[in-house]
Amino acid sequence: TEQSKSEKRKYEVRIFNNNWTLSYLFTDLNGKPLCLVCGITIAVMKEFNLRRHYDSHHKEKFEKFEGQARNEEVKKLMLQLKKQQSCFVKPQQIRDGAVKASYVIANEIAIASKPFTEGEFVKKCILLAAENICPEKRSDLNSISLSRNTVAERISELATDLDNQLKEKVKQFVAVSLAIFIRGVNASLDITEEFLQLVPLLNTTTSDDIFCAVQDALDKIGLDWSRVVSLATDGAPAMIGKKSGAATKI
Repeated sequence: TEQSKSEKRKYEVRIFNNNWTLSYLFTDLNGKPLCLVCGITIAVMKEFNLRRHYDSHHKEKFEKFEGQARNEEVKKLMLQLKKQQSCFVKPQQIRDGAVKASYVIANEIAIASKPFTEGEFVKKCILLAAENICPEKRSDLNSISLSRNTVAERISELATDLDNQLKEKVKQFVAVSLAIFIRGVNASLDITEEFLQLVPLLNTTTSDDIFCAVQDALDKIGLDWSRVVSLATDGAPAMIGKKSGAATKI
């Protein structure tokens, strides 16, 4: 029937026959037939189209190769194609790797509470090491951007991403606990930092709930509230609201 013929034509168009590589010097590249000799792609994957291209442009040069000799010629052409593709892929891989390295190093700078300018010092050390260990990689490593502004931007983006991830996870919470840490210094300037308490918030997490939880935890250890000089929060509205945030109440 006409319908079955139409379905057959669609099927033939989509499937690349591996025998065409040896016969017409074509290979399948992302669903399109690519000529191994001149790099031309054929719009419609039909044997007639591939054979016509081969007969018109390459048959005169390659028809003399038969049997094992033709197999060897096809291998050479395939190897040449792979080399050409790697020339385009490798620079992109280096660029992607340099960007990733920039984020990783910026993250370490943030964790260590180092100044943003440390990025430039780290890069200098990397390049000095490269000169002695792998000089051929120096130009690739030099593409890692670690300027003060870049490090600041990377850390800001990482912080925003973590904040967004947390916001998405919070939506799925069925129960919440509040972790309270306390840090203090005595007259001898000895610093103490300890995990104080994990407080379950069973129903709501309003500023009143959070304030009461913190108040109870601090009252239990007999803390003099007049000595509280600073407060660190995650920046949530319930914590930092100017009128009724937990920080304002504290």
